[in-house]
Amino acid sequence: MMRERNVCKGCTGNVSTMNSEPIIYDSDPSLDENIVEEEQYKRRLNQCLACSSLQNGTTCIHSGALVAFRARFRDKDCPFPGKSKW
Repeated sequence: MMRERNVCKGCTGNVSTMNSEPIIYDSDPSLDENIVEEEQYKRRLNQCLACSSLQNGTTCIHSGALVAFRARFRDKDCPFPGKSKW
């Protein structure tokens, strides 16, 4: 019996998210200065959603992060090998 290779850094095959559910993060006011503007967020997220490294429509195989969450933060970048896509 051949096992499927698990390429996600932190999940097993039985982990999934609902794309219709919003990503909610702590409403700590100190986080506000680290959040990108909505237009920049949309550009980042669209690049992630079109990326060949997106797994299950939600997760980056290079960082293991939910792209809808990671794209929100100013201090994060795209972990695509060789060159960030945003």
